[in-house]
Amino acid sequence: MSERKRFHPLAILIYWVQAVRGWLFLFFIFLINGGIATLFGAIVVGIVLVLLLFFALGKYFSRSYEVTPQKMVIYHGIIRKKETDIPYHRMQTIKQRQWFFFKPFHVTQLLIETAGGNETKAEASLPAVKEEVLRQIEAYRQGDQVEEETAETYDYQVTNGQIFLFGLTDLSILASLFAFLVLIDELIPEKWLEAATTTAESILRVGWMLTIAVSFLIILLVAGFSLLKNFIQYYNFRVSRYQQTLTIESGLFERKTQKIPLDKIQGIRIRQQLLRKLLGISTVELMLAGGQEVKGEGGITKLYLLPIVKQENLYQMLGALLPEWKMQEPDLQFVSRNSLWYFWRWNILWLPVLAGFFWFNRWAGISAVVLVLFLLLFSWFDYQYQGYAIQTKSRICIQTYELWTSVQTFVERPKVQAVTEQTTKWLYPKQIGHVKLFVKAGQGTETMQLRYIKKEVIQEIKAFYES
Repeated sequence: MSERKRFHPLAILIYWVQAVRGWLFLFFIFLINGGIATLFGAIVVGIVLVLLLFFALGKYFSRSYEVTPQKMVIYHGIIRKKETDIPYHRMQTIKQRQWFFFKPFHVTQLLIETAGGNETKAEASLPAVKEEVLRQIEAYRQGDQVEEETAETYDYQVTNGQIFLFGLTDLSILASLFAFLVLIDELIPEKWLEAATTTAESILRVGWMLTIAVSFLIILLVAGFSLLKNFIQYYNFRVSRYQQTLTIESGLFERKTQKIPLDKIQGIRIRQQLLRKLLGISTVELMLAGGQEVKGEGGITKLYLLPIVKQENLYQMLGALLPEWKMQEPDLQFVSRNSLWYFWRWNILWLPVLAGFFWFNRWAGISAVVLVLFLLLFSWFDYQYQGYAIQTKSRICIQTYELWTSVQTFVERPKVQAVTEQTTKWLYPKQIGHVKLFVKAGQGTETMQLRYIKKEVIQEIKAFYES
């Protein structure tokens, strides 16, 4: 018979860190304005931290859980009590987080999500429980007796060399750098920015050799930050398969583990950005109906199955991990290679405007020209690589291009929620239009779109969906 239990005392630390994180931005503003350097400022910050500690203690003593053979129950509240019942068959994915200071105590954090759960947080959060609680939940989910140990065979593990290569080719660091520069512009005092600008102008006047050296140093710092970030996030990345469940583990200081039932997989996505294409490596993601993804390149949420894998070994690895899918390289039909004008026409309209930018400022004009050239280049990639392949009676592969990255999405027909066709009064006489496929993924719906394709291609895709 199960009994109601409190979380491990380490949950107090988790609650306190979460509360402090919510105030972190204000602490940062207080710091850069010099407020924390005064005695009054230090006292205010200390009082806030103590109050947040009492808040964490209140959450700890007002929450508990119970694991029964039929369901898991979460209790919380002192005056207004609330119970959350989650039957095991409703659990979609289980995310496990284990900070390095959790390991000596054999404690872990569990986040449990259901298909109909909240869009912003897990349906159930167990901030700190013993590791055997997870094994007990998994045993009940599998319908087996509780086992002390579960034998697993790891099919794939990322090496440190692969993480190094992944970090050097991680373009998301550019987006992070841009966001950081915007933050600096908004928050850093003007006198600091003026000093940095004056220093930069002095370096430019000294000579081009020093400018190149400083630029090279900045590139090294950005690359080093990218390597550090990826080593922390993907250290000892492993994927294992046990019965009908995939287990994905990664992390240095915070060990994250996700358990994913195979029937919850909505689709498989293979990404290969331009730099990684030259190196012959790809990234494989899983599309799930739920919130188990993490932030990836460009801020897009992703759940990596294989964060980095050689293209020559890609389908062999997928066959070992997901033999039911019988993955094969798609024989793509490129459906828009005669429609370059339609991809370029709206960007070309900007060309007459560029003269106005040059009249206003020479550097503004140069920046506008570079921007238009980039837009034309991205449109050319869309035109060149857009395609599809109907691999089996129930599977379709759609290839699109996102900035520098080709994206192949493999989806089974039952997972496609809807297909829509769109055209305009100018495209209709030429029998050209667009088609969209909608798939449940993450907390919403993923859209796969093929643009400026012929009517017969649209009809073939619609016939696949309706068959």
